[in-house]
Amino acid sequence: MPSFRLTPALPFRLDLTSWVLRRRPNNTWDFWDGETYRRVLVIEGKPVDVSTRQYRHELEVTLSGIRISPQVREQIGTALKRLLGLDVDLSAF
Repeated sequence: MPSFRLTPALPFRLDLTSWVLRRRPNNTWDFWDGETYRRVLVIEGKPVDVSTRQYRHELEVTLSGIRISPQVREQIGTALKRLLGLDVDLSAF
C-alpha cells in the first residue's frame, strides 16, 4: 500500500482532532481506534481508504483502493490538510 508523510503545524494532536471530527452522533464516515484515524475519500469518482497515524511531529498516511497516482496522492494530501487543519497555527491557543 502506498504511503506518504505530512507535517502539521505544531501543536497538533491527531487524537484530539479526530475526536472533534467524531463529535456528531450521525458521523459514520470518520473512525478512530485509539491510534489510527480512518476515512474514505472519493477521489476522481472512486473511493480511497485513507489511514492516518501520528508519529511524534509527523503524520503517516496510508492509502488503499484505486491505483494511486501522484495526482491522487496530491489531492488526498490537500484534502487532509483542510480536513484535519494541518496548516492552522494553534500556538496562541
